Amino acid sequence: MAWRNILLGMVGAALVQDSAVVVFAQTPRFEVTSVKPTAPERQNTLRTDYCQKGGRFAVAGTPVIWSIAYAYRLKDFLIAEAPDWLKRFDSAYDIEGRPAGSVSEMQCRLMVQSLFADRFKMKSHQEVRESQVYLLTIAKGGPKFRQGGEVRLNGGIQINSDGRPTWPDGLTMVALASLLANYTERPVVDRTGLQGTYGITLDFSLRDGDDRVSIFTAVQEQLGLRLEASRALVEMLVIDRIERPDAN
Repeated sequence: MAWRNILLGMVGAALVQDSAVVVFAQTPRFEVTSVKPTAPERQNTLRTDYCQKGGRFAVAGTPVIWSIAYAYRLKDFLIAEAPDWLKRFDSAYDIEGRPAGSVSEMQCRLMVQSLFADRFKMKSHQEVRESQVYLLTIAKGGPKFRQGGEVRLNGGIQINSDGRPTWPDGLTMVALASLLANYTERPVVDRTGLQGTYGITLDFSLRDGDDRVSIFTAVQEQLGLRLEASRALVEMLVIDRIERPDAN
């Protein structure tokens, strides 16, 4: 079993780069919280305000699992044992948390974790499990990008809530793998072996009827990389307990 322990350690080390858990002496909490089921007539009106500019956390009409994914800095497909109601739009909640003052992104995420523990009675743990993944590898002919530079997706530069570019100096391959997972609905594991940060330009289809190529074709043709279906060990958030909250 020694090889498995070594592999688990490698997986944990890789994941720490993107989803590290920070422990504070006292878990921060919102000063005021409100949790109410989304009214049926507003279930198609979505709102997500994740403490923009240090302000309040407010979501409406979105599946609860989206807020859990934000709180733990995970993709929702990396959350295991989630009851079905967490994933449904017809079980959405309007959730609001007001901090006492301006908060950072990390403080906001921790406050949302506390909100779920207090209001939803949520208990969870992290666990490494085998899962279907895509491996990000180098395609025949090699990479088609250079170190440093802008990151452009479908013609645009992603901007943070403070108005600054999200990736001003390029992406590491680990960060690119995490980004691609948003569009593949599976974890993406970097197996390129490339170090450093790179300027990336990628254009791909976002929906049916879009005449651009798929994310898989774009990655190979535009970046000189490949997404290969496989299985691997990934760290997941396992929900041990969660309850529907009382509204207030």
